[in-house]
Amino acid sequence: MIRHIFIATIKDGVADEQVNNVMNQMQTKLQAEPVVKCIHVGHSLGLVGPTNTVTMVIDLDSADDFKQLLATDAHKSLSVSAGEVFRTDNFVFSQINI
Repeated sequence: MIRHIFIATIKDGVADEQVNNVMNQMQTKLQAEPVVKCIHVGHSLGLVGPTNTVTMVIDLDSADDFKQLLATDAHKSLSVSAGEVFRTDNFVFSQINI
């Protein structure tokens, strides 16, 4: 199983309502994709590290399923609109075996 981790920094001045809307879109659109086994999207609690980030964690069965997810219309549309809320120069991506 593959776990994909994505961390995005929220742009300065973006309203909480807009951040929450994007997080809901991320959760809803990607959760509907058959290759996604589990998804969590949330705003950093800031217990350690920055407080101005959103993290998404997605579990998939295989690397092929991950590649398939990247090719979906849902992922493409979220990628296009990400720059409205997130800084696009410092995304953090990681995939691990679980």
